Amino acid sequence: MIDPPANDLARRRVLVFRAAIGVATLTMLALSWPLWIGSGGLFPRVPFLPSLPEPAWLRVVLFGALVGSIVCGIVRRRCLLIGLLPLAYLVAGDQHRFQPWAYQYALMALALGALPDARALGLCRALLIALYVYSGLSKLDTTFPGEVGAAFLIQLTSPLGTDVLGWPGPVRAAAALLMPMAELLIGVGLAFRRSRPFALAGAVGMHATLITLLGPWGLDHSTIVVVWNGALIVEGLILFARTGSTRPVAPMEPLPRAGWPVVAAFALAITMPAFERRGAWDSWPSFALYASHAERVYVFLHEDDLARLPDEVRRHLRPPSLGDPWHRLDLTSWSRAGRGTPPYPQARAAVGVAEALARRLGPDHPVRVVVWGRAARLSGRRVRREAVGPDAIRRLAGDFSLNAHPAESVGKGT
Repeated sequence: MIDPPANDLARRRVLVFRAAIGVATLTMLALSWPLWIGSGGLFPRVPFLPSLPEPAWLRVVLFGALVGSIVCGIVRRRCLLIGLLPLAYLVAGDQHRFQPWAYQYALMALALGALPDARALGLCRALLIALYVYSGLSKLDTTFPGEVGAAFLIQLTSPLGTDVLGWPGPVRAAAALLMPMAELLIGVGLAFRRSRPFALAGAVGMHATLITLLGPWGLDHSTIVVVWNGALIVEGLILFARTGSTRPVAPMEPLPRAGWPVVAAFALAITMPAFERRGAWDSWPSFALYASHAERVYVFLHEDDLARLPDEVRRHLRPPSLGDPWHRLDLTSWSRAGRGTPPYPQARAAVGVAEALARRLGPDHPVRVVVWGRAARLSGRRVRREAVGPDAIRRLAGDFSLNAHPAESVGKGT
């Protein structure tokens, strides 16, 4: 049987790939619909652009335009470009919406809608390679083995009846670091045609393991995480299968003049994650997924003020240690319950949530916020900041280079 010409293969691959990312993105949008068009309960909205209007009707219109462009884009590639502006507007109105899977979709839709087939596929491959490389690198530090890595290791070995906590510390750390090392090697392997089949098999195995690890039968994380891992399996197979050293390569079409901004956007997306540790790029667009070094914010509410809080907030409070009057608010649990996704992992977004709560309670019922900066790769050290009360939290929010203040209409469903 004779293989079809390489350019025909590229055309078919693009059609199938558009369908794959379209179905996956529509599924994740459906699972997180309160984040996009619902009120999200009382969970505050912290915009990138604080003055951007966002009435409820506008959210529905923008979301409908986004969904319509994805559906139409499966058949006609140019339609993918129509939905990028509504998506950008929605993200600008709420940092929480800057989900890593939405970011991936936006970049790939840009390439697929604006560039010829072979060039679009090449940029999508480069983005997935960067995702694996940076995700692996983000976990290669002193914090991962003792935190997220330890939790993963315990869950992976529990069916074997193995007591991971009983292992010597260096052995446990080395075992945990094997996971990001494998992720890094998968990314490097996908970059070269000879190693691509082996790396692709590793990627499929890794995502299948993560689905088992993070699904409801494991650590029970967000359903969207399971869907995204499944989608990455399909996307990886479409992009990298049958592109080994013995397969024909589709010739690169001339790059249209309008394609240079697309290439520049991908260059930025692939290079800027290298500066995430220095605070120049956020964790999620840097593909620092499940990395332990990310910024952390703890929000505490005093026990004397609990009766003033709505049930939606109280049910996500965690009991303090004996004698401690401060109850920690679980922002991840609250966000998943109200908006369908984990919260945006940057400190400024969480500080904005704390400012909204402090505004609700007033100066006589202070909210306490503790901010821990990114952990140093080798030492694990973090810079700590604390603020108590609405004025101090508002000043803390003003220290960030991007907006950290909540939307003015917090608590009114907008």
